[in-house]
Amino acid sequence: MNYPLMKMNKEGTLLRPQHTYYSDEYAHAMCDLHLSDVVIKDEKGKLKKRYRLHAKYPHTIEGAMAYNILCPKCHRHLKQVGRSLSYHDLSLYACPFCDKI
Repeated sequence: MNYPLMKMNKEGTLLRPQHTYYSDEYAHAMCDLHLSDVVIKDEKGKLKKRYRLHAKYPHTIEGAMAYNILCPKCHRHLKQVGRSLSYHDLSLYACPFCDKI
């Protein structure tokens, strides 16, 4: 699932995800910033949900780290758990609260 991100402050650094049914192609073409679901296995073999930040326009590493993103499920702050893959496929995030449930 893809989550377009809406700016919640003047600086544009606090971002809230919106629930949509956008395809990957549509989200990449139409959204300046969006999250996508990523499912990974942890070291114990348990499946965990993560979120990858994607940008329509290129970002530096410093620029990508400036965002505070809320969880699509519980609306608490996500924590960065992985690095950027490219200038458009940015950091990997996890929700510390949802991971405990």
